[in-house]
Amino acid sequence: MDAYGHLRILVSLILGLAITRVLSGLSRRIQFPTRTEGMFAQITWAFVILLGAVHFWWWEFGLRRVIDWHFGTYVFILSYASLHFLMATLLFPDALPEHAESESFFMRRRRWFYGLFALSFVFDLFDTLIKGQAHLQGLGHEYLLRLSFGMVIAVVALRARTLRGVTLSGLIWLVYDLSWIARRQYGLD
Repeated sequence: MDAYGHLRILVSLILGLAITRVLSGLSRRIQFPTRTEGMFAQITWAFVILLGAVHFWWWEFGLRRVIDWHFGTYVFILSYASLHFLMATLLFPDALPEHAESESFFMRRRRWFYGLFALSFVFDLFDTLIKGQAHLQGLGHEYLLRLSFGMVIAVVALRARTLRGVTLSGLIWLVYDLSWIARRQYGLD
């Protein structure tokens, strides 16, 4: 097995855990509607993380072109994948004390969540550089603006004083990210 094939298995496991965590949390919204009434901010950001994890998984296919693998690169990619899992656990925690899935619980832990969300864009840049200069150039000029916009969204959501502001920032990012993915995948520029 080549280095990419070996890494792909572990990345798939980590992202699979993140996706499972988000889908399980969303399914609880359906199973227990009175216990989880509202919670639009958490639901919005759950879709952001779900889309981010799936998109990351797709884009990591570009690592197949990397020839020269080092342990540091291996650990970096695994750490990047782990950010998605950590964000998923902040949205939907393991321990479920009373009101653990309430938006106030999420708002109290938002520094960690949005800090990791912002950090994911730094990781994204280095991940892109690992894939090579041609890959970076292929993403076009908007790529660096996208990373900056993602960090701005993280700061805005972190500083938002209301759930409405947190939800709105998540919706703005979700619409933009879907637009970015569609334009990159289907040439809809």
